[in-house]
Amino acid sequence: MTAPKGGYFGKVLEVDLSKGEIKTRELSDETARKFIGGSGLGAHYLTSEYKAHHDPWAEDSFLFIGPGPLNGTFCPSTRASFVNQSVYTGLISHAEVGGHFGNEIKWAGWDGIYIKGKSKKPVWLSIKDDKVEIRDASKMWGKDTETAEEMILKEMKDPYARTAIIGPAGENMVPYAAVIVERTRAAARTSTGALMGNKKLKAISVRGTKAVPTVDPVKFTEAAKLSLQYNVDREAWQGIKRWGTGGLLELKNWVSGSLITKNFQTTWYPDIEHLGGEQAARTFWKRHVACNNCPVHCMKLGVIRDGKYRGLIAEGPEYETGGLLGSNLMMKDFSGMMALIELCDAMGLDSISTGGVLAFTTECVDRGVLKAADLDGINVKWGSADAYMQLIRKIAYKEGKAGKLLSKGVKKMSQEIGKGSEAWAVQVKGKEIAAHDPRGDKARAYSYAMGQCGGDHHEGDSADLGARWAMINSLCMCSFVGGVPWLKETPGVVVNMLNPLCGWDMTDQEYWVTARRIITTERCFNVREGISSKDDRLHKRFLTEPLPEGPKKGAIFTAEDEKKMHDSYYKLFGWDEKGIPTEATLKSLGLDYLIDDIQTARKSL
Repeated sequence: MTAPKGGYFGKVLEVDLSKGEIKTRELSDETARKFIGGSGLGAHYLTSEYKAHHDPWAEDSFLFIGPGPLNGTFCPSTRASFVNQSVYTGLISHAEVGGHFGNEIKWAGWDGIYIKGKSKKPVWLSIKDDKVEIRDASKMWGKDTETAEEMILKEMKDPYARTAIIGPAGENMVPYAAVIVERTRAAARTSTGALMGNKKLKAISVRGTKAVPTVDPVKFTEAAKLSLQYNVDREAWQGIKRWGTGGLLELKNWVSGSLITKNFQTTWYPDIEHLGGEQAARTFWKRHVACNNCPVHCMKLGVIRDGKYRGLIAEGPEYETGGLLGSNLMMKDFSGMMALIELCDAMGLDSISTGGVLAFTTECVDRGVLKAADLDGINVKWGSADAYMQLIRKIAYKEGKAGKLLSKGVKKMSQEIGKGSEAWAVQVKGKEIAAHDPRGDKARAYSYAMGQCGGDHHEGDSADLGARWAMINSLCMCSFVGGVPWLKETPGVVVNMLNPLCGWDMTDQEYWVTARRIITTERCFNVREGISSKDDRLHKRFLTEPLPEGPKKGAIFTAEDEKKMHDSYYKLFGWDEKGIPTEATLKSLGLDYLIDDIQTARKSL
């Protein structure tokens, strides 16, 4: 095994919280080229180091935080990927998050951070280049994410240190707890916050001063500038630059007919005009914010200027947060919606799952299967910001009847409530889904049902895009600048950067093989845990309830739609009719070490 020439430092930081040990594990050029980084490298570690039916709460469970080879370079808008076995679903999970955290890991001289074990007391991890310390976090345990970040930056004596922090939800091991990165960005959908809480790991802070090694700096810089220019030239993204993803709230309602509304009962919500990008521009936004080298600057910061929440500084609304905590709850008050979003960040909760839980709860109340007495006397009704604020706090602390029930998520809630509530407990593979209704936006079903994380909106809207997104997530690039705008040029643009950076001779064909290898590795982990075609399905609400109104009135996701989705996906990736990778596919992708596991799993599926 050889050391990388460029793009990587050839080392991953390994921290054992049980033993208090810090060491380095080598990363070879061969492994880097096969799995790239981010979600791909995390999938490799999960499949090669866990046996089937591993307990995600076990002491040996690990969290991998990976940048990619392009992090810390002139490549536009790189991210970080948080990868672990979900304590919520038991499946492989990865969350990509923007900001500067991923670049800082690379500048500190690391190709990733691998954290295992469990501390006996609250700790946080301080990384300054090669100086790594496990520090006491007792004073910040119990604090919200904003307060904890202020404490860390003060102790670090460096305002440019980048942080990843859990809130009370993670400390209390709410299974859909998130990690809040740099105060306003969330690594969510993966239950990583709960995993860190179980490990008594409050936060990670990183600061680096090193340069990423580059084999041919001149050629790499030319290629990186070209990739940046593609984004500048593509007019399709001018709307995202102007409105952020919050501008999609109006578009999905008035045009696409796919806006999540009232727990997926409809996609039509004319009051979205009070919640979307135009309202934010009029009354809230103050400035645009961008990740490193990003020409899109989709993040919007603002301040509430009047009313009950006057003075609240927050980020958003983004499409997902505005959908799940806005139209999904039938909110009409912009400031109330923003307060819900900000409280989720402060408590360290996944706003998508939280919005799904709150909407499911409200529908249960509407249908008479939950009463105020079941919710600690809280009068829950559509659009009630005060009631939802109370419930979010109870979820984060698992407080009272409401907190204990709602913190379980909609699948387990419905199993406990019964009374037919499974019919509106909208989830896929055990997890609440994002803000795009797949009846109005059928392509989104691929991401929800076929994506390996389950219920996520960021795993590709077709089989081809699933492969493309696997590479984007492993490269740790933002899809806005590294996936959609390049379209058919994507492999060439990426390869033209990777080769001079890393000293490789990767071809477009190898790019696609690598994508298939990463997706198939993820699939193998899930197959070992019992996942097959029986699970690659949407919730029955989308299959049985046509949209009652709006631009896509009457739309439904049919059995034919599902068959087409399965057939195209399984064919592209070389899986059988049960969605299980074949032995020939595993051999062709160099995944021979998984053949025995998959053969064993196939017998029970």
